[in-house]
Amino acid sequence: MEDEGKKYEKVLNMLKNSKPVLTDPDAFSEKVIRQLQKEKTKVSLPELIIEFLFGWVYVGWVRRSMIAAALVIAIFFGYQQSLLLRRINDLSGQRIQNGTLLMTNLPDDLSNKMMLYRITGRKFSNEKITISDKEIDELIKSLNKLQVKYKDLLNLIENDPQLKKYVEARMNENKKN
Repeated sequence: MEDEGKKYEKVLNMLKNSKPVLTDPDAFSEKVIRQLQKEKTKVSLPELIIEFLFGWVYVGWVRRSMIAAALVIAIFFGYQQSLLLRRINDLSGQRIQNGTLLMTNLPDDLSNKMMLYRITGRKFSNEKITISDKEIDELIKSLNKLQVKYKDLLNLIENDPQLKKYVEARMNENKKN
């Protein structure tokens, strides 16, 4: 093992001490320069495209202006979203003014009077009716829910022929009674 280590050291020292013999140093340096220039001019098409598209990244003022533009767009988007949400909340808080669409089973006179009272802001006289606005709103909400359930029930009856026959039979019995 020591012999191999000594041999390795000798060979290493000989390589370190021996210098290459240059017959023509000018030709050698010219050859090296030409080789470097040849490698520099060999640029592939994908590298050129990438350099063209993303070369602006190395320019400081362009990079900073792009960041500023992105921030302005993000702030504008956030502002727009907050406006939309605020308007949606305002719309959801509005009362429906057209009572005839909501209360189809009530007589037209009563629904028109209620709509007129609601639009003008007048209140019902205390002598005849003692219903608060909150109670009217609850009545309208419950009527809406009832109409939705009624439509669902009608659709269910229309789609099931046996159920339709049963309901018709029951209605005929009720009419007779």
